[in-house]
Amino acid sequence: MRYLLLLKRLLKKKSYIAMLLVVPLLVILLNAMSSADSGLMTVGVYIPGNDESSQWLRANLIEEPGSLRFIMYDDADLLRKDVERQQLTEAWICPEDLDTTVSQMAEKGHTKNKIEILIREEGLTHMLGREVLSSRVFPMGARQMAVQYISENVYGGNPTDEEIAHILDTYDNYGINGNLFEMGYIDAASNQSEDNTSYLMMPLRGILALWLLLLGIAASMYYLEDESNGLFIWWKSWAEVGRDFLYYEVIMIVPSIMVLIGLKIGGVYTSTFREVIALTLYNVAVIGLASVLREVIHSIKGLGIVTPILIMASAILSPVFIDFKEGRALQKFCPTFHYLYCIHDEYYVKSLLLFGVVLIFIWYLIHTLRKHVN
Repeated sequence: MRYLLLLKRLLKKKSYIAMLLVVPLLVILLNAMSSADSGLMTVGVYIPGNDESSQWLRANLIEEPGSLRFIMYDDADLLRKDVERQQLTEAWICPEDLDTTVSQMAEKGHTKNKIEILIREEGLTHMLGREVLSSRVFPMGARQMAVQYISENVYGGNPTDEEIAHILDTYDNYGINGNLFEMGYIDAASNQSEDNTSYLMMPLRGILALWLLLLGIAASMYYLEDESNGLFIWWKSWAEVGRDFLYYEVIMIVPSIMVLIGLKIGGVYTSTFREVIALTLYNVAVIGLASVLREVIHSIKGLGIVTPILIMASAILSPVFIDFKEGRALQKFCPTFHYLYCIHDEYYVKSLLLFGVVLIFIWYLIHTLRKHVN
């Protein structure tokens, strides 16, 4: 009954309701951004030539834009101005004769006339854009290299027009049926989310995990406030650690449900069994970590100072945005790291369970020591 009263009291707090509203607002915002016409980034493209390579690249960008939005320009100066005005993420300016550029790259490995990329500032999206441009131009270079190789090794470097036409016709008609690549996870038993998940939605799980970690620290602040107000004087228990754990769990249960709903709406949901197991173990680890910090610091002001440091460190050490392979030993001290990996790898389900148990045990030892000292 006391835990139900605690939950009722929480639902009356404006700060708690505001924190709960963060999840739907975040998911709605990311969904709106990912479904917008601009997609991941908007690229202005200027292709002045009418040669075969220019026509192929123009058609390829229009017919298969992928996750990017391409806008074709007829004026290079206007394109540059739109980048300066931040109306475009970046610009691609092709040379007049793209055929010559491709041929020189295939024959010599370098060319004077290059495709120009204009950006305002460096960023991850521009790195992706450069890779996309390379993937679109590469087929033209590969085609020219095939013609050159066959001409030299089959026709002695002096093929006739009919022979060149035969080479090109054979190359163009040769296709690979089906997909060349198939993505899979180490843990084949886990259901995976859709492959067409938007790039913008991919960090959603990590962001929500950091949000739960923030709530765990906030729960410690609530606890210290209740302790100073004398709540636990009248709330005795033979197992104080168990009582405190349930106190935290009452605070975390509704946000956890919100996280599951957010993952489902965001399109990164896997299977209910794996999601519930992973989130439950993550909550145990977060509660253990928040309780250890509360016992050690034992100050709302101190927790307020530690919280941004902890969140930033977790964002860096965990694969929320980027997965750094270096420093694995340090990363394994972060509960968010184990949680994000355990979704598709059973090994990290076990490591997250062990991590949570160790934190609860450390919490129990510190609590017992403080009790005997006091």
